[in-house]
Amino acid sequence: MAKKDFMNIMKEKTSDLRPSLLSSEENIKSQIVILDQLRDLIPPLTGDELHQLELNILKHGVKDPLSIWETTAAIAQIDDSNTPVYVLIDGHNRYDICKKNRLDYRINLLKFTSLDEVKDYMIDFQLGRRNLSPEQASYLRGLRYLQQKSMRGGDKFSTEGQQDVSIALGTEYGVSSRTIKRDGEFASGLNKLSTSLKQEILTGKQKLPKATINAISKLETSEPLESIEQITNELSKNSQVYSTTSEDPQSNQVIKLQSEIREIAKGNLSKYDCESMLSRIHQLLEIL
Repeated sequence: MAKKDFMNIMKEKTSDLRPSLLSSEENIKSQIVILDQLRDLIPPLTGDELHQLELNILKHGVKDPLSIWETTAAIAQIDDSNTPVYVLIDGHNRYDICKKNRLDYRINLLKFTSLDEVKDYMIDFQLGRRNLSPEQASYLRGLRYLQQKSMRGGDKFSTEGQQDVSIALGTEYGVSSRTIKRDGEFASGLNKLSTSLKQEILTGKQKLPKATINAISKLETSEPLESIEQITNELSKNSQVYSTTSEDPQSNQVIKLQSEIREIAKGNLSKYDCESMLSRIHQLLEIL
């Protein structure tokens, strides 16, 4: 038998060796994928919160591992291939700070069967860990309500007795089923806005009444709404339709007053017109 050369012997000895834990982790880190729809799912930190997080990380390092979804491109809906992918599902802010400052971090691999299951996990996880504003909590509860309905094909759990989704989530979060359904309208309305406008509302930079956002959920829009002015115009155009279909009297009143104020302001303002407009503005301010 011919004598094997040194390189062939070394190949045989190393071909079945698995990479070390360290090299595996570094390899995964180099392949982390950011999906916009997952990153934008969670209410953003305010500028002050983000700055404080960066200071804490620079001083103490990253305490908690980043959560990575180990899956394939097809399941993650990236493309139709079975290429392994590693999708970041928790720790987007920490990841950005570490990349910016060239800091190390740990990872935790998780497995899910679908993108919908990941979204449900992310929403529930955020509701349990962060100090949220009432609007942010409402948005996340609403997202979970919409997500659960989507996963189960309607407003029922596919379990024995078919428990209503809104009742189950209301019990879980200590609110009424009606509140959960309104949260769903709130989340649906916010999701019809551009990402930047939605984030500004959730961080408090922009103010928009919850009743108005609930009304937005009933609009048929082909493109995300980009500004408060565009929202007002769209609701004004559809005010008659939504005043008869909306279940929320406060939402109807907001739309009605906005439309009346805009109509009065179009003409030459008499003293009577000014008084009428001021009266409606005061009514609107009381609702807002």
